[in-house]
Amino acid sequence: MSKVLVYGLGVTGISSVKCLDKKGYEVYTFDKNKEKIEELKGYNYSPISCANLEDYKFEFVLKSPGIKPNDEYVELLENRNEIISDIEASQRLFPEKEKIAITGTNGKTSTTSMVNHILNQSGHKAYAVGNIGEGILWQMYNNEGVFVEELSSFQLHDSKLYHPKFAAILNINEDHIDWHGSFDDYINSKLKIATNQDKSDFLVINREDKILQDNKLSFKAKVYEFSSRQRVERGLYLKENTIYLIDENHDDEGILDVRDLSVIGRHNYENAMAAILLTYLYGIKLDDIIKSIKTFKSIAHRLEFVKTIDGVDYYNDSKGTNVDSSVKAIESFDRPIIIIAGGYDKHIDYTDYVKAFKKNGKLMIIMGQTKQKLENICKDLGVSYIMVENMKEALDEAYKEAKSGDVVLLSPASASWDMYKSYEQRGDDFKDLVKKLG
Repeated sequence: MSKVLVYGLGVTGISSVKCLDKKGYEVYTFDKNKEKIEELKGYNYSPISCANLEDYKFEFVLKSPGIKPNDEYVELLENRNEIISDIEASQRLFPEKEKIAITGTNGKTSTTSMVNHILNQSGHKAYAVGNIGEGILWQMYNNEGVFVEELSSFQLHDSKLYHPKFAAILNINEDHIDWHGSFDDYINSKLKIATNQDKSDFLVINREDKILQDNKLSFKAKVYEFSSRQRVERGLYLKENTIYLIDENHDDEGILDVRDLSVIGRHNYENAMAAILLTYLYGIKLDDIIKSIKTFKSIAHRLEFVKTIDGVDYYNDSKGTNVDSSVKAIESFDRPIIIIAGGYDKHIDYTDYVKAFKKNGKLMIIMGQTKQKLENICKDLGVSYIMVENMKEALDEAYKEAKSGDVVLLSPASASWDMYKSYEQRGDDFKDLVKKLG
C-alpha cells in the first residue's frame, strides 16, 4: 500500500484525506494546528508530528494551496518527496474525468459559476470545484459529470502532469507576491494551466492582456480570444452593447445584447464571453448557451447589490482582493463613489487603485494593514480619505457622508486575513451592518 502525506487539514486537506483513504492509500496527515478533526471521523489516517516528518518516504506529499513554497516543513519534505497540489492529484487519480479549467487573477469565481450554470441548465451534470466549494478530490470520487475547475496560482504552482482539454486564462495582474516571492513565479504558475495541452485541446484567453499576448505563440492548444474593446481573429468580442462571435469561417454573428444580462460592468461581460466560449467549444448549442447565461445571477461578494438607503446604493465587492479587481468594480459605476478600502498586505502597489477611484470618487474610507500605504497615495494624489478601525466605523462614516445618487462600495483591493477569516466573512459583515443602517 502506497504511503501519502496530506499537509494541511483545511477544506482541501479534508477532501483529499477522504478520497485517498477510499482509493486505498495509507494516508498520513500533518497540520501544525490540529491532528484529529470531526469531519474525518470514520476515515483511516495517521497524524504525524513535525519531529517525525523525515522518518517516512511518501509516494507524494499533497500540500494544501495556502501553504507557501518556502514554508520550513515544505522545504524539509521536498528533500525526499514530490510535492503536489490537489488538482495534480486529481489528474493522476481520475485522468478520465472531463474538466473545464479556469484561472486568472480576477473573474475566476464568476466565470466558473457561469460555466457551471450554463452546463447544468443545458442538461449536463456539472460540478464547480477547485478553489470554489468542496475540495476537488472528494467531488471526483463521488460524482460523474463535467468538473468546472476554478484554479488558483497556488494550486497550479504544484502541478506537473495536469492536463485540461478546455481551459481559460482570464487575465494576469500582479497579485500574491507574498506567497510566490516574485511576479515572474506568479505568471509562470498561471501559465501552467496550458503546459500539457496539445493541438487537440482548446485555450481561451483575453485579447487585452499583454502577458497572455506575449505568450500566445507558446500555447500548443487551439487559441480562442475574447475582447471587450476590439475585434478578435477567432472568438468573441463586444461592440457597443452586442457580443459578436467569429467562427472558423471568420464570419461575425451578433449573439447577445449585454443589457439582457443580470450582471453589470465590462469585466463581467468579459467573464460572460469566456464562459460562452468554453461551453461553445465543449459542444453546447449556442441557443442553449445564450438562453442559460441570461438567467445567471451575480455571485455573492462580487459587485453584489445589498440595499438602497435614502437614494444611496450599497454594493458588496468583498471579493475585490487585489488592485485590478477593485479597479474594474470602480469602473462599473458613473456616479459618485464612497469606497471602503484596505486589508491584509500582499505587498502590491495600490497607486492604480487610488487613481481609478479619483475619477469619480468622493471619499475613501481606509482600514486594515494596508491603510498607511493607501493614506500616503491618497495624500500624493489629492484624494479625500478618512481612517477607521473596523467595518462598523467605516459604514457609520459612509452613511454620514453619502447623498442620494451616491454609491457606497466595499471593494478593498486587499485580502481579508488581517481582520477576517475570509472575504466571505468580511462581505457578510458588511451586508449585516448595511441592513441595520437607516
